Amino acid sequence: MPLYEKKWWKKLFQREEAATKIDVLNDLDAVKEFLADVPMEIKKLLPELQKWEELEKERKVAKAGILQVNLETQAEVLDAVLKRYASMQNDFDINGLRMKEIIKQFLNHAQKAGLKDLVKEKQQDLYWQGKW
Repeated sequence: MPLYEKKWWKKLFQREEAATKIDVLNDLDAVKEFLADVPMEIKKLLPELQKWEELEKERKVAKAGILQVNLETQAEVLDAVLKRYASMQNDFDINGLRMKEIIKQFLNHAQKAGLKDLVKEKQQDLYWQGKW
């Protein structure tokens, strides 16, 4: 094992990366802004889902010549649904990560303030662990 891979060498010479500081207020603003946009996104998504539902009902009774046209139209509608849905999923994931960082920050502040029982209790809670 080379010298630079040994633990004691790393402890002596490797720089510790500074923990990135999060701004809880900015993250909370971003989460609130996202949640305010969710109803509008759902309103845009619902008509597309309804179109898709109608096309699927038609597909069940369609004849051979119409079936291909129906499926092509379904593909177009499904493409729009997937793009919008994927965008919403990404936003939910990003805001979930923000919430996890906010939780960590809160627990650090509570620990420093001497609320050890509260911290211990919340660390046992699955929601506070970010396992939702």
